[in-house]
Amino acid sequence: MRCIYCHERAGLIRKVCDSCGKVIAVVEHAGGDVGMAGLVDLFMAEGLTRERVDVVLDAQIDGQPTLRDRLTANMANALMRGLGMPGRQSPEDVKKVREAMKSGGAGTWVKGETPPGWAR
Repeated sequence: MRCIYCHERAGLIRKVCDSCGKVIAVVEHAGGDVGMAGLVDLFMAEGLTRERVDVVLDAQIDGQPTLRDRLTANMANALMRGLGMPGRQSPEDVKKVREAMKSGGAGTWVKGETPPGWAR
């Protein structure tokens, strides 16, 4: 069977190869608890390359938000809570913003307008 992240051989019945599994394990273990620099250190300690990490973090599986979307939401929420505000950013929100930016959205809108790519 092929890995659902990198499309390399994963094993007879496994959906994720060993290298991609390490990336996922690091993200699940440390996800929103460490900053980006801390994550990079953890990836390096596991012997993972930047290319492998990027492939896994950016993999879009079944239309769901990517792992990078999930990390971004977790870190944004931690920052907002640290500033005394409620953190309400979801991975789906991050995905919508990312997709709007890809489609040429300006990334800004006026209060009361519907953001590009969002339906009310």
